[in-house]
Amino acid sequence: MRCEICGNEIRGQPHYRIIEGGKMTVCARCTKYGSAEWDPFQPRARPRGRPTPRRPRSEVEAAENLELVEDYGVKIRKARQKMRMTVEDFARKIREKESVIKKLEKEELNPDRKLVRKIKNALNVDILVVEEVSAAPVGAKHSRGRSLGDIMKLSQSKSVEEEKQG
Repeated sequence: MRCEICGNEIRGQPHYRIIEGGKMTVCARCTKYGSAEWDPFQPRARPRGRPTPRRPRSEVEAAENLELVEDYGVKIRKARQKMRMTVEDFARKIREKESVIKKLEKEELNPDRKLVRKIKNALNVDILVVEEVSAAPVGAKHSRGRSLGDIMKLSQSKSVEEEKQG
């Protein structure tokens, strides 16, 4: 093991010192640069604070199946106008930029969960619905165009046909 300050081989027991805020392993000569000792075998202290609450699995699964309603921009605009708020007023109320509100109403922006919550609290309008999961048969393929594997199969089948012909 080498000293992290001078680079010399540490003979005997290494010393663990805190030097300028960094925890270092040093030789006996370099211990004078340290301000305090530290124990590398002592477990780290966990930060004190409120632990983050864990949501039940069903709530997490439900959140994953949410999608925006059709014409969410129109719903937001009508609800805002019904409450007689301008874009500026609404933006100020939910502490967002006017450009964000304008993009939402034009449906040029998909809001994140935090913004959806702000909109719901301010306008009392819900723009998320639970997505209906279709029960597709297990072996069913979804048509998403050609994949790299499809192209490979096509090229292999063409080369087999060419071999048969020639």
